[in-house]
Amino acid sequence: MLNSKTYLRSASLLSLVLVIAALPLSAVAGIIFRVQQITPTGSILIPGPATFAVTAESDSGNQPVTGIDFTVDLSDTSGKGGLLTGGSNTLFTTGGFFASDFFPAGSGVYAEFSTNDPVGATVTSSPTQVATFTLGTTMAEVVPGTYTISLSSLLVLSGGNQVTSSQVPTQYTVAAVPEPGTLALAGLAAGGLGLTHLARRRSARRQAER
Repeated sequence: MLNSKTYLRSASLLSLVLVIAALPLSAVAGIIFRVQQITPTGSILIPGPATFAVTAESDSGNQPVTGIDFTVDLSDTSGKGGLLTGGSNTLFTTGGFFASDFFPAGSGVYAEFSTNDPVGATVTSSPTQVATFTLGTTMAEVVPGTYTISLSSLLVLSGGNQVTSSQVPTQYTVAAVPEPGTLALAGLAAGGLGLTHLARRRSARRQAER
């Protein structure tokens, strides 16, 4: 596995980057990006998948947005926390995750996202969903534990202006599915505790009736 990221951009995206570099900066409202786990709501049980969303919200009033770029990064680069297996663009109809930039190809520890639309959208103080992506845990390297997903290389455009932006990462937990025998023992233990509690209540009631 390579130690450094290799960004594979299309010719159109390269042109967009060159245009962005020439744009002036302005003091417009900032955008806060958040990574949130959608499903499952708790621990991700191996080998089940999980879906995450990237949302955007303005920190000061309504903010028109015409383009967004970012990279999704997993905290563990060895695959122990799972790998990114796919994603979709939910803000605009153009762009999205670059299949060639899921590193390694097909599934990886980071993935690049880019979308733009001249008409744009308005980001308010309420979270607006920008994209969703899937984390897989079927790989042999996956190990139970707590990991982090964050965003890097954030770039937001509003017409001819670059908008300040920040990100809030999220933690997720990967857990092993309990063995059937362990579940059975847990059930017996819970049942035994219930019977003991019931017996104590009956004994106390008999003593009170005497």
